[in-house]
Amino acid sequence: MGSTLSKKQGKVMVFGGLGLAALVGVTLILKSKPTDEQVQTKGESTRENVKQISQKSYQPKESTNQGYDQLFQQVVRSISVERQGQLISISTITQILEKSLDLAKDDYSQITIENRKQRRAIRKSQNDQYQQMVLDYNEQVENLLEKKQMEICDFLQIKETEFQDSVMSLMERGFYQQFFMIQASIRQKIKDSLPSTKEITFEMLKQIIKFQIQVLKQQPQELKQIIQNLSANQETQQLIPLAINTILGDLVYEKFQIEEEDMMKILQNQAYFTDIEMQQAMAQLEEAMYMLMASMGGDQM
Repeated sequence: MGSTLSKKQGKVMVFGGLGLAALVGVTLILKSKPTDEQVQTKGESTRENVKQISQKSYQPKESTNQGYDQLFQQVVRSISVERQGQLISISTITQILEKSLDLAKDDYSQITIENRKQRRAIRKSQNDQYQQMVLDYNEQVENLLEKKQMEICDFLQIKETEFQDSVMSLMERGFYQQFFMIQASIRQKIKDSLPSTKEITFEMLKQIIKFQIQVLKQQPQELKQIIQNLSANQETQQLIPLAINTILGDLVYEKFQIEEEDMMKILQNQAYFTDIEMQQAMAQLEEAMYMLMASMGGDQM
């Protein structure tokens, strides 16, 4: 996450994902280190995290095939429900969040492929509509994950209010930033449902990262506009790094014909993060993202 991101506690959800967006949604999860905002809570694992649920109206297509039904049964029967008083335990919450990925992957692939094709076709000609499609996509993914989580809760006889109250209780006890980390992790893991179609080299990866640095330093209007639109509402602020990541992904594809899942494949090799040039590029990306956000938020940093 970097010291840059620990300057103000109240901005964790907005700025906590800077590494996520700047490094094509991958390196935050692979290289993140605890900051002084992450609270060590006695008696509970500091590595267990939970995802803040967004409340939206999108409903993805229902999965009714026999294979899905079998998968659903496997998922729900693998979860152990533990309660602590009136609340469910962090272990149970974490299991629900992680297992929901298995149920969401097919719908996620469909949403991603369709939205990519449509928004990229209009990126240069219809900017307002393109921006809206970027927002719609990220909201749809959040809603898809939420829907699958609630399906699991319903089967386990966990009320939605009970789940949300348990999440909020943990946040109030100091797990705020860690909630974001599991959310970011989930958003990365679900991308495994998109198979890589191209092999890229480490040198090509570094070229792509340098391109992203250049884009962020130029602070194009489409990035500024998306930040302005989302900053006005606290509920949508958490979508800022995700939306920026989506736009960066489109720009990278336009120039290199490389998708995020292609980069994710090579980044599974953590040995690359010991490369000095790579470390410098990652630091430059984080700083470029921070400067972009600071230019839009000034007094909020």
